[in-house]
Amino acid sequence: MFFGSVVAIVTPFTREGEVDERALEELVKWHVKNHTDAIVCSGTTGESPTLSEREKLRVLQICIEASEKKIPIIAGTGCNNTEKSIELTAKAKAIGASGCLVVVPYYNKPSPVGLLKHYAEIAKVGLPVMVYHHPGRTGLTLSPALFSNLQKIDNIVSIKEASCNLTLMDEISKNCSLPILSGDDALTVPIMQKGGTGVVSVMANILPYQWSEITKFAKEKNFEKASEIYERYRPLNDAILKETNPQGIKYALSLLGRCNSFMRLPLVEPQEETKMAIKTEMKKANLI
Repeated sequence: MFFGSVVAIVTPFTREGEVDERALEELVKWHVKNHTDAIVCSGTTGESPTLSEREKLRVLQICIEASEKKIPIIAGTGCNNTEKSIELTAKAKAIGASGCLVVVPYYNKPSPVGLLKHYAEIAKVGLPVMVYHHPGRTGLTLSPALFSNLQKIDNIVSIKEASCNLTLMDEISKNCSLPILSGDDALTVPIMQKGGTGVVSVMANILPYQWSEITKFAKEKNFEKASEIYERYRPLNDAILKETNPQGIKYALSLLGRCNSFMRLPLVEPQEETKMAIKTEMKKANLI
């Protein structure tokens, strides 16, 4: 389940700030139709920090039902509280999640021993775990030796590597045999060239078929074709990431009529300059 183009799906909201269930359902069906390999819900792009537990479980349920079990649905269940992470992971498993994305604990900055215990306790739930390594958001960069120890824990099955550091990724892969997926769209092809298995993608929210093609060609080792497709949309990727994710991608989806661009504070819609840049690049790409 942890390979190819895995979309980190947005959580659509209504003007009143509620989860837009109909829009989410239609997004999931669109991804299934366009060959997305799996969906991560309630991750960073899904605005997990401002979703309640009840909402996270409802989002998961909608994704599972709308997908009709045609592709895996992975639930974002990690936080910086081990007990709460265990509870949410267990509830996600009961609902029918295929796996879980568990971020490295943020803010409290645990020691390596604490990190290993954190993941070991969550893994006991019995749901396949993807370790989400994102130093820019968590304040912790895990060592290659720590990844070597993480792979020894039953049910930890893959890594979402979002450090934007290819040298570190090389060192991790030398010490750890777990499948690695890029957490950065721009590094999808380079990471797959180095043995990675795919990407947990922001851009797949608006380009599901194209991102499926990128990972398909990369898996076939046709890196030239995979890079050619990415380069076609690189300016759009750059425009969307001018501000904090998911502000840009949600606005892009609104231009496609797929969902509203409403955010929950403290996130807000992009500034007008960013909106114009996104709109310009989407026109150049013949998306609108």
